[in-house]
Amino acid sequence: MPELKTTDLYVSETVLDTAAEQSIDLDFLLPDYEPEVFRVLKTRVSPTVQQLRAAGGRLEVSGVCTVSVLYLGEEPGALHAVRQTVPFSKSIDLPGGEGEVTAQCIPRCYHVNTRAVSGRRLEVRCGLSLRVRAVRQMPHPVLTDATGDGVQLHRQEITCCSKRITAEKSCTLSEDLQLGEAKPPFHSLLDAVYQITITEQKLVAGKLICRGDLTTRILYCPEGGGGPESMEWSEPVSQILELPEVDENWLSSVQAGRITGSFEPVRNDNECRTLSAEWTITFSVCCDKNETLSLADDGYSCQFASEPVGETLPLQKVLSIMSQPVSVTGSITASGISSLEALLPTIGEYNCRVEDGKLLLSGALEVTAVISRNGEIDTVEKTLLYESEIQTFGSAGMSFFPAVDLQSISGRITADGLEIQAALTASGTLYENCPARLLTGLNLDTEKPVQSSGAAIRLLYANPGENLWDIAKRYRTSLPAIIEENGLEGETIESRQMLLIPMLSE
Repeated sequence: MPELKTTDLYVSETVLDTAAEQSIDLDFLLPDYEPEVFRVLKTRVSPTVQQLRAAGGRLEVSGVCTVSVLYLGEEPGALHAVRQTVPFSKSIDLPGGEGEVTAQCIPRCYHVNTRAVSGRRLEVRCGLSLRVRAVRQMPHPVLTDATGDGVQLHRQEITCCSKRITAEKSCTLSEDLQLGEAKPPFHSLLDAVYQITITEQKLVAGKLICRGDLTTRILYCPEGGGGPESMEWSEPVSQILELPEVDENWLSSVQAGRITGSFEPVRNDNECRTLSAEWTITFSVCCDKNETLSLADDGYSCQFASEPVGETLPLQKVLSIMSQPVSVTGSITASGISSLEALLPTIGEYNCRVEDGKLLLSGALEVTAVISRNGEIDTVEKTLLYESEIQTFGSAGMSFFPAVDLQSISGRITADGLEIQAALTASGTLYENCPARLLTGLNLDTEKPVQSSGAAIRLLYANPGENLWDIAKRYRTSLPAIIEENGLEGETIESRQMLLIPMLSE
């Protein structure tokens, strides 16, 4: 039997692409220092995934859900809020198989209902949608060489991703945040938005050094009533992630979107101008590198009956790390707006698709506007839909599953209501899907030898477009021998000509 040599290719398969639902029930008991509820304006539900873990045929999703209820008390013109954080978890069946699983989960609240049981007690019922996608990368042996029994292999160069390497690490950051001198004292937190801008990433000897800036924007109710106030702070963050085998030749996509924060008022003389803040930040990185290999896609034996064993493998090639700006514009119809107090945005569902050779990102941005009408606080809301063409490299088989983050949002009062303008960023790794049919083995039947014609050389008149490999396989001889005997360069016949076919199996 011939000696077969193989190597492992790493194939990528999407093994999970689904939406799972999770319900959350909460009871709010208002603290003594908050006024009773007169009217509920808006309940905001902000889920954050903290951990994704594949084990035992299941994908375990865990995180926290921050629920904020904005309401009015009996005092006109004063906005109030109560806020509570609750953990959630979901276990999802993961189709079987060995290999490294890379998962992405986009959580969103698709339904919320708030009921005032009494002036000091609220019931909140909400439903979360967890959009989950999991890709399994697993080694698959393919044929690279064979010796003995007259085995001939046809090879092609394949460029595809090598073994993907991932890592993640969490850190905790604490800081006392001071309100600006011109800002009124803090009473209660309405909303908090976090954003990390990666300013530096460097691969050094199996480690990724990552630095960035954490921007925190809060909206709060001031002491003594009045419209909501906003503040913004920026803190430097850094992290080192261990990445064995990775060097500067790899492409790395870094995400730091799993951020949760807590804020405790620090009161001095019964006035709060300082918040004791703590953030938990998870950095995750996915590293890819292309490799080019010469692999067998067909084979036979010159001496025995043979049958190639092949398989079409779902390979991928990494193209680039992308960060694409996306603009979202729209309007909210509302009458009698005297002032815009605040904008509360939430990124909704989004997806990428290939259409007419273009890679398109489409999604929804849910916007709640806190407005004032002649001194009375109210809210209006709308879901703004967007679609944006992502820069591509002209391939129809692209794969891009980005993380979408909000960069900024602004609004302007018009005669009909509000005009909204927002800036998003879609970032991630762009891949090209490049499936290839390759040999995984070669079956020989040594009891069925190839019949000899008795000739050392045969003559053949080949037609334009004929492939020399097909000719060699038909006559059970060697492709290199045909090329050398006839002084040819390529594998395809350009014009009708006579070929000398050396019969190496004789």
